[in-house]
Amino acid sequence: MIDLNDYRVTADEPSTDAPIVALVCAICSQASGRGDIRWWEDGYSPSIPELVAEAEAHARKGHTP
Repeated sequence: MIDLNDYRVTADEPSTDAPIVALVCAICSQASGRGDIRWWEDGYSPSIPELVAEAEAHARKGHTP
């Protein structure tokens, strides 16, 4: 099971119902200064299962962008 504490999402505006635009890995951010894993198209917001799947795939790759 993946530790989701190492990941955060970014929205395009400061609102609780704003669409998610990016998934960011804190481990990669600290190591290389760039931790964005995935960006989504304007107007699309991924579901929680999609976010978890993206995080799991990223962790399996060894935290490489």
